[in-house]
Amino acid sequence: MTPFGPPDESSNAMTEIIDLSMNEGEAPPRQCLRVLERIGPTILRKYADPAPLEEAYAAYLGIAPANVLATTGGDDAIDRVMRAFLAPGQEMVFPTPTFEMVPRCAQMARGDIVPVEYEWGKLPHDEILAAVNGRTGLVAVLTPDNPTGRAFSTRSLLRLAGALPPKVTLMADLAYAEFADEDPTGALLEVPRAIMIRTLSKAWGLAGLRVGFAVGVKERIDVLRRFGGPYALTGPSIAIALDRLRNGVGEMRGFVEFVRTRRERLASVIRRVGGVPEPSQTNFVLASFPDARWIVRGMAAQGVLVRHFAHLPEYARITVPRDDGEFRRVAGALECLDRPEAVLFDMDGVLADVGRSYREAIARTCASFGVKAGRAEIGAAKAAGHANDDWAVTHALVGAAGVEAPFEEVKRRFEKLYQGDERQPGLRRHETLIPDRALLEDLARSYRLGIVTGRPRRDAERFLREQGVRGLFSAVVCREDGPLKPNPEPVEIALKLLEARTAWLLGDTPDDVRAAAGARVVPVGVVPVGGGGGDPAEGDDGTADDDARAAIWTALEAAGAARVVEANADFGGMFDG
Repeated sequence: MTPFGPPDESSNAMTEIIDLSMNEGEAPPRQCLRVLERIGPTILRKYADPAPLEEAYAAYLGIAPANVLATTGGDDAIDRVMRAFLAPGQEMVFPTPTFEMVPRCAQMARGDIVPVEYEWGKLPHDEILAAVNGRTGLVAVLTPDNPTGRAFSTRSLLRLAGALPPKVTLMADLAYAEFADEDPTGALLEVPRAIMIRTLSKAWGLAGLRVGFAVGVKERIDVLRRFGGPYALTGPSIAIALDRLRNGVGEMRGFVEFVRTRRERLASVIRRVGGVPEPSQTNFVLASFPDARWIVRGMAAQGVLVRHFAHLPEYARITVPRDDGEFRRVAGALECLDRPEAVLFDMDGVLADVGRSYREAIARTCASFGVKAGRAEIGAAKAAGHANDDWAVTHALVGAAGVEAPFEEVKRRFEKLYQGDERQPGLRRHETLIPDRALLEDLARSYRLGIVTGRPRRDAERFLREQGVRGLFSAVVCREDGPLKPNPEPVEIALKLLEARTAWLLGDTPDDVRAAAGARVVPVGVVPVGGGGGDPAEGDDGTADDDARAAIWTALEAAGAARVVEANADFGGMFDG
């Protein structure tokens, strides 16, 4: 349970994907679309004049229209600045990390980039000036910054601008200015060589319109006009943007205030689950985690998308949820990754070592039809998906080899090998419990435990009783109870039986991973002992085992496992802490 209350069970809120990876704002009201209805289709026939939009945005900022250039999003404004004020071979100096389009646009303008590492939160004034030389054409600063979320003071920006050589342009990207404590636009407009980048994408919730602005002295704005087409924006984009600037300022400011209050609440949830949030003056929070990849992939499995950066591997960036329903989902997803209500297990390859039972039965049944099926073939069949029925997997392997065999005959031979008879003991006698029993006992004291398996109930219950662990599991869902994985229904049945809303599912196939994600449960991939079984004589040098394990690991990650662990006594320390 989250401290923010349950989601509305009457809606489909738990099935929708919440994309918090792009920092998009709250959607504008539907009434803004009526502007297009009033204007009619003529707006689609004509080239659109951006002047009224530039006038309206200038009025919003309290400056002259001559100081504003409307562009195709902030990216277009950045691109124009680079092409106008960064000559080929000149250098752009910028604090890093930064918004990826800043260095990219500089390189597209054939400029050289000079990143400056710095301590986040304080404008690296001295470090920037030390990097500036005779080849420097431009210094680029984001405030508030993306991805850190921190802002630089207006005073520090003016100090930097005053110290730069006269021929160096200062570009200040202010895409998140509405969310910040200070807006330096007016002060920087007094600096002739400064250009500010603004946008309607973030606070205004109009990212899909692609409306941005360059702001600066008239002489610089006139130069930027020559580095783009005369009709950079569409008529519908201009019409809707105009309506929002004339009628939506109050709504925008209300949303900004909502974000500011929820920003700290989000930071509190992050701290509660072991993360360390950075101070933010944006509509997102960047936070470090002991395992940020677990956070990003685990939230995605629960239907919440957040951002991970390859160059900041220990961090995740989370846009502040745009309403209370989203906030509950985000808080619940984070808390589930810290401590779920339930832990679910697949059986074969996770709880039970079936390398010498089920997997060996597959191999021997195939051999009885003259078909060789070793670890590689069985592993590939399992990784291909829809492979939770070992009878069906065996039948498919036999058929793939060109042998026509009735399914019932394949099943009969398989069962004879697995179950045994009065003359030959069954392969099931080789099955052993993979995790340490003490671990399961400890987990049962902390979580509600359940099993979701494709085994027939007779075989599943017998294994649990023989291993002395049946009493630890409050729910055992078998093949008789519903469709097989990757259908999420058996996972949902287990959650219902356990009266749990949040859970992890440990499984050794992509089917397990997909079933978990379909039920909004965090999937943990488990690499089976020995790479999944098959001919025990195969791969005595370890090569086949290693190849099979690597293939399974890759398949589990590709299917969306939030983490992949070994099938061993403690699942690689998965439950430590």
